Amino acid sequence: MIGAPIVAAATVSQGWLSVTELIGQGVSPAEGVWRYLCYFTVLTNTFVVLVLARAALAPQSRTGLNAPRIELMAVTSILFVGAVYNLLLASQWDPQGLRKFNDVTLHVASPLLFTLFWLSRPHGALNWRDALYCALWPGAYSIYALTRGAVDGFYPYYFINPANMPWPHVAFNMAGLIIVFTLAALLLAALANARHRQRA
Repeated sequence: MIGAPIVAAATVSQGWLSVTELIGQGVSPAEGVWRYLCYFTVLTNTFVVLVLARAALAPQSRTGLNAPRIELMAVTSILFVGAVYNLLLASQWDPQGLRKFNDVTLHVASPLLFTLFWLSRPHGALNWRDALYCALWPGAYSIYALTRGAVDGFYPYYFINPANMPWPHVAFNMAGLIIVFTLAALLLAALANARHRQRA
């Protein structure tokens, strides 16, 4: 009930700012929205909002968006967003005003809020298959981002842009990130299992 509206407001607000800026550069509104929806951060925060909102509406449910493996996917994804952004991307720009608020909300507050939510949830027994299942999210995004880039020439992150490096290097970067993502999901699953045994 707390996290969903906060993260949703920052996601929509940042979208408004980004699309308005692109329109000022001569881009159509539709193309501006299309460009905004190419970022892993935006898609993952939207995913987080949907999971939180459904949990608020159906707190006892453990199916659909609130299935344990889906919530594991979401927490791994948003922690991944926070880690990659703050380690690799934050130094590349210096947002001010509302942009700064959105930046902190989407890359710091959202990972923290969702992790607190996830830690409070009963997960049952998670296993390595659930961790591998989580890799579908970054894997699907990799295909999505590279396909979009091949069509319109825009790549949201420098480390997947074939204009900056050879394709084998791009593939290596994406594979490395997916492997790190999967290892993080395995660690979180192990944490959830330890907490489950302790409660039992």
